[in-house]
Amino acid sequence: MKRTDLFIAKPAILLSLIMIGTCWVALSHAEPGIAKNEPAIWSEDKRFVDQRDHSIIDTQTGLMWLKSDSYQITGHWMNWTDSFKFISALNETGFANHFDWRLPTLDELRTLYEAKKINSAQVGREMVIHIDPVFAKEGSGSLWSSEVNGHFNAFGIIFNTGQRFSAHKSSKSRKAVRAVRTGHPPAN
Repeated sequence: MKRTDLFIAKPAILLSLIMIGTCWVALSHAEPGIAKNEPAIWSEDKRFVDQRDHSIIDTQTGLMWLKSDSYQITGHWMNWTDSFKFISALNETGFANHFDWRLPTLDELRTLYEAKKINSAQVGREMVIHIDPVFAKEGSGSLWSSEVNGHFNAFGIIFNTGQRFSAHKSSKSRKAVRAVRTGHPPAN
């Protein structure tokens, strides 16, 4: 199927990509932060740095994360395939002046889980999200990874327990993605 055929056959996909692009354009211009020499915001334990451009740097791993997950940005739960489209839209718009965003691995997602920290509850649920409060509040408690489990399933992490989940790639049930990129050397 050619790219143009995809948009003719799937107008909902085109609408979603337009909506994602619109959200990112709004976010990328909403709070320029460090670009205007405003001070970065540090997490209480000084592990995470909110760059004030809707990205957060983990000083332990050197990874840069989106401050918000895809649900917080689009208002929609996402299946695994749509997660890749979401990431592609980030790269096409050069979100936070970067073009190399990707889905995280399971191990990378696990680094965000911290049992002693509470960010908030998952939107509409009692599920407590155990990531640093420097990240945006009331997002998804289950985030997709780039890793597959056979042909039909993919893995992710549940941020209430820190456990891995395996779900059908088409499942949207309270799932989202948090994009990541490499390139920041960890602090020593």
